[in-house]
Amino acid sequence: MKGQVAVVTGASAGIGAAVARRLAAEGAHVMVGARREEKLASLCDEIRRAGGTAEHRSTDLRDEKQVETLVDTAVARFGRLDALVNNAAFGIVRTIADGRLDEWRAMIETNVIGTLVACRAALRHMLPRGQGTILNVTSASAHEAWPYLSVYAGSKAAVHTLSDGLRAEVASKGIRVMTTEIHNVAGTDFATSFDRKVMVEAIQRWTELGLLSRESPMLEPDDAARAIVFQLSQPDPVSVHHLVVRSRAN
Repeated sequence: MKGQVAVVTGASAGIGAAVARRLAAEGAHVMVGARREEKLASLCDEIRRAGGTAEHRSTDLRDEKQVETLVDTAVARFGRLDALVNNAAFGIVRTIADGRLDEWRAMIETNVIGTLVACRAALRHMLPRGQGTILNVTSASAHEAWPYLSVYAGSKAAVHTLSDGLRAEVASKGIRVMTTEIHNVAGTDFATSFDRKVMVEAIQRWTELGLLSRESPMLEPDDAARAIVFQLSQPDPVSVHHLVVRSRAN
């Protein structure tokens, strides 16, 4: 990854921040985006103190202009774009019967439309060069029946399928499209906004259905980051189309 330029969304904490750290440690120039600018600034300071290169831009994936500016700023600052990691995502635990339109809209706009906008912005720079990698982070819930997470799971299933379609569109033009499917990572901010009462019900149901093993050690953000950087660092034309990252008993 030395000398390559990468944009990482959802990088203020958790998996996104871990990916940015690993990419910078591998010698990549990193542009990070998320809504919480203070955390992005702190992450970039940390990376620079470790000898890496990082810049940040406050970015809400639901704002088309902000997403495009994030990608364009990376190219303006570093001269090109080699990799986009679409990591930003938003989830809520709630049954569909109790669903709220504003929550559904936020998940679809962030997880699906925001990812599409970022892909389009990246392709505007990658296609003329005939090279680049787009990696979209998905979820184990995309392929399994997870009650209480149905809408989030649907959004991640959409990202998985859209990634396959995008690959069919651009692979012959030199662009790699990959997904990393992740299951049950601790140390992220994903569940901080969950309703605690509903979360207790959800965990019980997931355990009953065999979707979640409480005895299995949870993964850490750096475990997912290591897998993502492995995919990105493969020499072209090698493409790890889909990589699944789970704890051994899940």
